[in-house]
Amino acid sequence: MRFSLMITAGPDHPAASTALQLAQALLQGGHQIVRLFFYRQGVLLANRLTGADHLALCQSWQKLIVEHQLDAVVCVSAALRRGVVDADESARQGLDSDNLAPGFQLGGLGQWADALVHSDRSLSLGP
Repeated sequence: MRFSLMITAGPDHPAASTALQLAQALLQGGHQIVRLFFYRQGVLLANRLTGADHLALCQSWQKLIVEHQLDAVVCVSAALRRGVVDADESARQGLDSDNLAPGFQLGGLGQWADALVHSDRSLSLGP
């Protein structure tokens, strides 16, 4: 079965850990994850410069994404509102650095819509 997951919980919400555990269980169960889409506060899980209190959770997401070569899209609009940028967006905004963690990519809601078309099931996890 092919799944797409939208994660709207930030690192300070229990649903962010639940979403990670669900993604791990799906993969262990032989299912495919078409796309992870991080939206609203969920974009903070892609911040490689997160505080120490959230670091382990953010690194666990990164590890899962890299190990399983998952398509992990971070909503660019939500990310910009929360100060999460990649190198290209940093240059466009005139910033002096970026903080998007490896394995994640900025994208738009169109990529979420595309994931829904190519998935058997979709789940949204967050407040």
